[in-house]
Amino acid sequence: MRVRSGEFLGGLLVGALIGAALGLIFAPEAGEEIRSRIKERAGDYKDRAARVGSEWLEKGKEAVVRKKDEVVASLRRGEEQES
Repeated sequence: MRVRSGEFLGGLLVGALIGAALGLIFAPEAGEEIRSRIKERAGDYKDRAARVGSEWLEKGKEAVVRKKDEVVASLRRGEEQES
């Protein structure tokens, strides 16, 4: 039994629509409440991502400064040995 891709995609789309409709009908909260909660959590995740990103940026800057200092010190030692 072979199913053509068009029939499969059509069935998939119908199934998704039926599932979404049933989800809305049997949802324990009103759509507005759900959207409000999603918006609030998205804001929380945005703030957390910004905080973590800032921390990583600061750590990256510190690492670059440390490596630069190591390279400069190494070059100076090399110059001193040549003299």
